[in-house]
Amino acid sequence: MTENSKTQNLHRFTAQTTMLEALTADPSLGMVLMRDFHLGGCSHCGFDPHDSIENVASQNGIPTERLLAALNRTA
Repeated sequence: MTENSKTQNLHRFTAQTTMLEALTADPSLGMVLMRDFHLGGCSHCGFDPHDSIENVASQNGIPTERLLAALNRTA
């Protein structure tokens, strides 16, 4: 993989990005959410895809910066 393609695959999500926007930009994030945060796999850990990353983090007791780091692959 070239440096240019690595840069193109890097997403910079913010606290206001919706979960739908993040998952659409990078569908592999669903696995990150399940594996690292137990989010999105069942009715008890589901989330509204139109909620912001910040809201989902808050509703699930996860520090927003930690969730952002994982979604931006900087953890």
